[in-house]
Amino acid sequence: MYHKGDYELILCIKGPIYLQIGDRRITLNDHEVLFVPPFTTMYGYQNSKGDVDFYWLHFFSQYREDVFESEEEQMVSEVKTNKQSKRKIFLPMHFKLSDYEEATILIHQILSIHNELSFIEERDYLVSALLIQLYKSYFNHPDSSDESSRINAIKEWIRANMSSTLTVEEIAENVNLNADYLTRLFKRCTGMTTLQYLNHIKIEVATLLLIRTEMPVKQVAFNSYFNDPKVFMRRFKSSTGLSPSEYRKSYNLIHLNNPHVDPQIPIPKRIADSIDYIPENGDIPE
Repeated sequence: MYHKGDYELILCIKGPIYLQIGDRRITLNDHEVLFVPPFTTMYGYQNSKGDVDFYWLHFFSQYREDVFESEEEQMVSEVKTNKQSKRKIFLPMHFKLSDYEEATILIHQILSIHNELSFIEERDYLVSALLIQLYKSYFNHPDSSDESSRINAIKEWIRANMSSTLTVEEIAENVNLNADYLTRLFKRCTGMTTLQYLNHIKIEVATLLLIRTEMPVKQVAFNSYFNDPKVFMRRFKSSTGLSPSEYRKSYNLIHLNNPHVDPQIPIPKRIADSIDYIPENGDIPE
């Protein structure tokens, strides 16, 4: 396809995806972001061996953008030290997103907006918020690759061992770290404390169950690893700005091309099995 005046943003959830942008070939892997500039020809140059999963947005900018070449270290240093540069957004055309969950929440908000004319301005604000989130995520990523790898391994352990009784102390003990140091490491690498990350994962499970099932709210709370439905309601409202019922009503119009549950979200197996297939366009599985 040939892009005219619009930018294209692709967030890959599951890759690889093989794309050629102009004369440049790119392999887009899990949790990587790609920007395709206007007036560019793009096509797939190779088939992916397995299933792929990605979000794909088009947007126009109010002002003309500049595309330039720069060394990554030099650009990061300039943005972090130059206050004037913080008035602008700088993003690589292709980069790894360390906290892709935050971006997917904003993308879901964009997708959930109705198509009526009165909602166009709201969509504009949300796309701007998404670009700002990507900018902050890229320039705030930890300088140490060892730290980043370590925190990603801890995240995976948390997801694999998620329960309603999991505590920061238990996580620290299992990854052989002091609980206070673990929290400082989480804060530095993710912007969240360990406890905030635990609650983030629980809310992530809850949002998926609210959208993809008809499960009662109390049952959603239990299957999102909350022992107390009232605590769940309070934390959900604090995190999303909506009650669970309001969230379900607002987001149930989103059409997801990929019917499978994101394996990164630690849904209890008995629940995941029941929503492993979501019929598309009213089709009934044989």
